[in-house]
Amino acid sequence: MILAAVLVLTVIGPFGTFQDLRPLPRLAYWGGLILAGFAAFELLVWIALRVARGDARRWGRVVGAAALGVTALETVAVAAVEWSVRGHDFFSVTGLLELALYVGTITVLVAAVPVLLELRERGLVGVAPPPSLSTAAPPPGPAGEPRLHARIPARLGRDLLALAMEDHYVRVHTALGSDLILMRLRDAVAELDGVPGLQVHRSHWVAAHAVTAVERRPDGKMTLLLINGLRVPVSRSYAADVRAAGWLERA
Repeated sequence: MILAAVLVLTVIGPFGTFQDLRPLPRLAYWGGLILAGFAAFELLVWIALRVARGDARRWGRVVGAAALGVTALETVAVAAVEWSVRGHDFFSVTGLLELALYVGTITVLVAAVPVLLELRERGLVGVAPPPSLSTAAPPPGPAGEPRLHARIPARLGRDLLALAMEDHYVRVHTALGSDLILMRLRDAVAELDGVPGLQVHRSHWVAAHAVTAVERRPDGKMTLLLINGLRVPVSRSYAADVRAAGWLERA
């Protein structure tokens, strides 16, 4: 789709490029700018998702921030190209604002369909929310199994390692991966029905068997290292419980 957009823009030559540039320079002009914008968009989305800790529910803010970032970067790039290729000077407040309007329009037109298709592929738009995000009470499980297990997707298995609060959700970590469940952490802990483990922070619960080591800092703060590589902070108010459980012996 990106290549198709480059070809269309090369053929129609908007913003005076058809009159000012021959076919090959026009192809290089639009190809370079569109591919550079695509690369910048992918990079900014990647960075934003890392900042959001991979929380897919923030996709709207991630895409919006990436679009604004690309528009700003591309506006400067187009201004530089216009000055060097066609002698147009956009390096003024009004010139950059005018150019940003054109660049923003092109960015939306080129990116809208690919972004929408990817969001649909990831199940973020146009589909019903996954069962793991349901607030309904889970169906009863096998006798003796914690109620929370019924909420965990089957693909993640039942080897529960940790729970982490994320906004109104709880991220469930198992040996096979993680997923989000729409509920409060305290309700999730209540549905563990006695699974050996501890709440070690107002936002974290950890299974006893998941802890491989405990890091202690000079200021007294502790961090738990789990068997899946996850690092979980221990708040001061829960430090005594960690000591009483004997987890410090794993340091």
